[in-house]
Formats: sequence, structure tokens, C-alpha cells
Amino acid sequence: MAPLSEHPTVKRFRERPESINVQSGSAPLDTKWLRQLCLAAGADDVGFVEIDRPELADERVDIVRFFPRTKALISFVVRMNREPIRSPARSVANVEFHQSGERVNEVAHRIVTALGDRGIRAINPAMGFPMEVDRVGTGKIWIVSHKPVAVAGGLGHMGIHRNVIHPRFGNFILLGTVVMEAEVTEYQRPLDYNPCLECKLCVAACPVGAIGSDGAFNFAACFTHNYREFYGGFTNWIEQIVESKSVKIIAIG
Repeated sequence: MAPLSEHPTVKRFRERPESINVQSGSAPLDTKWLRQLCLAAGADDVGFVEIDRPELADERVDIVRFFPRTKALISFVVRMNREPIRSPARSVANVEFHQSGERVNEVAHRIVTALGDRGIRAINPAMGFPMEVDRVGTGKIWIVSHKPVAVAGGLGHMGIHRNVIHPRFGNFILLGTVVMEAEVTEYQRPLDYNPCLECKLCVAACPVGAIGSDGAFNFAACFTHNYREFYGGFTNWIEQIVESKSVKIIAIG
């Protein structure tokens, strides 16, 4: 049997230009270059955060468990169209959220691909819809909390409605994160002001009173209202079935 070194795949690998074979521990990535890469991938704004940042203290263990090579995180925003989000028609707003959410995942995928082409290991957690349900009761069912990473990366601050407000795009954004093994030459810092005016319009507008004027937040009310046709609505429907005296009075909605 021929030695492994003579296998065509091994020979082709060793013939690759050294510029492609970037190794872990190489020089930090140039911030301007990396920012342009992210914008070209479709991000509307981007910030970089080192894994040892104090603002990520509550997140660091989960991030490193997920990707032990983590040295830095890329946080980016994709802006949404304002009027569809403002629409009282659920179908219109929902389409905008879903389309923008797919864009976030596509942007993160492109960034990871571009870094991988340069020999830099990176990974893109999902934009939303947590699926690590095996961790229910023991920890978060998502991998990376996008909001604190975005705040640490200077992409906005949390309003009293619990959304990150971008200094330019306001509330009309979705967040994405890429975790990578490389360091960056320059990192961003949190904004020195909060774009939230604390006008409490969100308190008045919330149809289920989930946002309290004193800053309290009722997660269950918000979750059930927004996902009524999904998890929250399904459980209500099941309760109706269990409690009903006749199938004739059962209705969905």
C-alpha cells in the first residue's frame, strides 16, 4: 500500500499556497478589513467584542462551552423595513420578521464562509428560535445571547421594552453573532448614551401590558401574545380541549 503522503488529496493539500493556510494564533485580523467583509456580506452595521470583555461575564461560560476556541465575537445588525413592522396586520409584520431573520442567518453564513476560506475557524449561532431544548431546566436553550453582545459592541442599548435600540436604525433591527477563533486589532465599546428616550410609548402601546411603567417586564405575557399561533396558542388550545364539555364549542383562536 502506498504511504499516506503519496495520496493525491494529501499532495494537493501540501501544494496549497501558504497564504490560504492561516493557522490559529496568527496576527489579529485588521478591524477595517473585517468590518468591510461583514458589510459586503450584507450586514448594516457591525461591532467586535473580545471574549474576555467584562460585559460578557454572564455569557462567557456558555459561549466557550459551545466553541472552546473563541477569542472574539462579531456582532452585527440587519435593519428591517419600518412600515411592515408597524402594521397591525400580523401577516405583514410576520413576513418582515421572517424575511429579515433569514437575512441575518445568511449574512452570518457568508461571514463564516469568508473567514473559513482564509483558514479562520468561526461559527454562526442561529438568529432566533432556540432549539437546544435538551437544556430546559438546566440553562439557556439558546447558544449566544445576541443582545448583550450587541450592546458590548457599541450597536445600541436596551430600552425599557427589552429590545436593543440602534443609534441610527432605532428598534427596526435584528441581531446576529459570529463566534471566531481570531482576535481583532481594535474592538468597539458600548455607546456612552442610551438611545431610549424613556417616553414609555411602548408601555402604552403594548396590547397585553407586558411592559411596566416602572421597568418591570412580563415575559410570559409577551411570549404568549407574540407566538400565540405557535407554542403559546397551542397550549391554550389543548387546555380548551381538556376543559371542554363538548367538541362543538371548541375553537382555535
